[in-house]
Amino acid sequence: MPPRRVILIRHGETDWNLARRFQGHVGPGLNAKGESQAVAVAALLAGEEVSSIFTSDLTKAVETGRHIGAVHGVSVKMEPLLREINFGVWEGLTFGEIQAQCPKVLEDWLQDPFARRVSGGETAGELGERVIWAWNKILQNAKSAQTVMIVDHAGPLQMLLCHLTGLDLSRQWEFRIGHGEPVFLIKSGSKYRILDN
Repeated sequence: MPPRRVILIRHGETDWNLARRFQGHVGPGLNAKGESQAVAVAALLAGEEVSSIFTSDLTKAVETGRHIGAVHGVSVKMEPLLREINFGVWEGLTFGEIQAQCPKVLEDWLQDPFARRVSGGETAGELGERVIWAWNKILQNAKSAQTVMIVDHAGPLQMLLCHLTGLDLSRQWEFRIGHGEPVFLIKSGSKYRILDN
């Protein structure tokens, strides 16, 4: 049976977020502000009854998840399928650097990220498929959980929000989640609905 409640949390800030670097599957852990955000969201969620916390296996998500897990006495379960989109050769570059080096490729990708692939990376459609697969694995691993927490990256969280609320994955851009911010969902029929924080 699916969990009654789902809490999605974006990891805390990193220095690469500040520099507008494409992180994808690489990048540093939390910076000082990101650590503070992780501590703050852990305190905010201290009253939640949680038995399962899942994170991407990337450092920034794991660090954020561990702060939350420490408050609840729960170990995080790392799921590689929850990683951010693979940006291929763009990983580690800033938006400005990409714009200067390959403006046409960037423009094409921004026009249709579901069909366009960066060299060595994946499409937004492939990210969506991977995240739905991760969600199905989480359902298998948290069968009796009433509330599940997932600490993740912006792209996968946007895809999950579309999937859980029944929206087409192409509407992912409608969701904006700040660093260290939670989004609360409750089961409503066969889908979930977002609760006001």
